[in-house]
This record gives sequence, structure tokens and C-alpha cells, in this order.
Amino acid sequence: MSSLTPETPTAPRYITIHGKRMHYMDEGTGKTILFVHGIPEWSAVYQPIVAQLSDRYRCIVPDHLGFGLSERDSRIALTPLAHAQRLVCLIKELDLTDIHLVVHDLGGPIGLRTAVEVPERISSVTLTNTFCWDLKGSSAARGLSLMDGRIGRWLYLDKGFSVKVMAANAFAHRGVYHRYQDTFLQVHQTPDDRYANYILMMEMLRSGKFYSETLTKFHKLHLRGQIVWGMRDTFFSAKEYLTRWQKEVPGYKVTELRTSGHFPQLEVPVEYARAISTFAS
Repeated sequence: MSSLTPETPTAPRYITIHGKRMHYMDEGTGKTILFVHGIPEWSAVYQPIVAQLSDRYRCIVPDHLGFGLSERDSRIALTPLAHAQRLVCLIKELDLTDIHLVVHDLGGPIGLRTAVEVPERISSVTLTNTFCWDLKGSSAARGLSLMDGRIGRWLYLDKGFSVKVMAANAFAHRGVYHRYQDTFLQVHQTPDDRYANYILMMEMLRSGKFYSETLTKFHKLHLRGQIVWGMRDTFFSAKEYLTRWQKEVPGYKVTELRTSGHFPQLEVPVEYARAISTFAS
């Protein structure tokens, strides 16, 4: 199991869910902000934003099973639904209430499904560079389909393509990526480390029905929320994905982070924290 990076100074916390050890970051006191990560992320990627917010909020960042410091087991379900169900268990075990939910990347549909399952515990949401609908026919699907085969699996599992190429290209400034490259790589060193990440990426293509159902149920919650978007994201582009969200949740305020790519928690943590804090208070 990987050790914590310098960006993650606190001792690791673990909770057992469905017989598996799940790691989570828990820093600060006050109203709870729960961050739900995507790929190829883990809790340490959120340390810069947690550092900005933990003086006023209790910031909790779980590692999905198979990611970060959580247990790896290729036999367990690694679908978005399974991750959401485990997140519900964590919320109940820690007895979290009045949660401001911050979702990013594939953490979007996972987190929104969690809100659907325990709406009484969620007070508001921030959507960041994410989606929650069937991607068939989209530009993302065309790119991801290339990874759904022998060569793509080899690139992803054996060569670390997700971190070394896809994540690197998602930053607006390559220098910021190089600063945090080791933070990503230390938990993506082996094919076993990368397996859950690969499966969840493939679920972008395979779980279209789940995403659409989750979005329909989410609409029925009428949950207070906002959108905070890294405008230089080349994967979840503002033109395609932010525009879609503005149609799905027209009442949500939009904050544009114009100098950020896909990872505002690393690229512009001060601006991102300000947007979250202003809304969550």
C-alpha cells in the first residue's frame, strides 16, 4: 500500500465497508464538505483545496475502493453504482449531515447518485467539470472507444496512459501537472493499481442508462447548487458539457475559472475554494 505524499500531511483514516478497507481524508471542523473524486484521482489530489477550506469546514475526501490508499480487489464491483453505494455507507457510518457535495469528473454521477439515495443528508452541491448522461455519440465516447480493446487496455494498465498522457493533457499549464505528477503516479505504479481506474473509465461508455436514470432522479430533488468550471478543460469542454449542464440545471449559478483546465483543485485552488466557500456558507 502506498504511503501518503507530502501534500497529505495527516495520518490516514480508514473505514470498513462491505468487508473492504476504504481510506478517507478528514480535515477541519464546521459544516461538512464531501468531495467525490473521479479518474485518475485520489484524496491527495484534493489537498490544496482542502488546505484552503479546512479552517472553516470539515473536509472529507474518500478514496473509492481500488483507488488511492483504499483496498484493491479486482473481484469487487467497480461500477459507478457500486462506488455510490459504498459512499452512502460511508456517509451513514460517519453520520454526516447537512453536506455540501462537491463532485468532479466521474465523481459527478457517483456523487449525484449518492445524493439521490440519501437526500436528507445533502444540503447543496457544486458541479465541476463533470457529466451525468449517456455519452454515446459524443466526442468523448469516440476517444474512449479506442481504449476498449487489447491495445487500449495495455496502454492503460501497463503503461500508465491515464496519468502520463490523459491527465497531463487535461491541465491548462503543463508546469502544474509536473508539480503534482508524482502525487498521481505514486498510487498508479502497477497494473493492479490502475485496474479500478481503467474499469471506471470504461464505465463511461457502459453505464449510460445509469447516468441518465441518476440525472432524472437528481432533478426531482430540486437540490440547491452551483456550477464551477475549469474553462480550459480539453476533455469535458465548456462548449459541450458546461452548456449541457446549464440546460439541465438552469437555476444554478455558474462560476468560470478561466485559467484552469480539468483540475481546478490543483490549478487554481484559491479561486476554486472561494467559489465553494461563498456558496456553501
